Amino acid sequence: MLKDNQKIVAIAWEAKKQDLSYGMFSAMLTEESKIHIYKEYEEYLMAKEAAEKARIRKYSKGKTKSNVPK
Repeated sequence: MLKDNQKIVAIAWEAKKQDLSYGMFSAMLTEESKIHIYKEYEEYLMAKEAAEKARIRKYSKGKTKSNVPK
């Protein structure tokens, strides 16, 4: 579940995708459409986090304490 500040970011994220200002876009939204945007944004965040974890795993393979510069 998104925190309140993340909900605002989710609306701004979708407004940017639609090339609209936050104010104009948020004024047009129904409660159902907000919930849909929140779910999409949560999915986006989870995918972004998974990609970051994969990137870290990829670049940390083979690194040992002995070959990491001090």
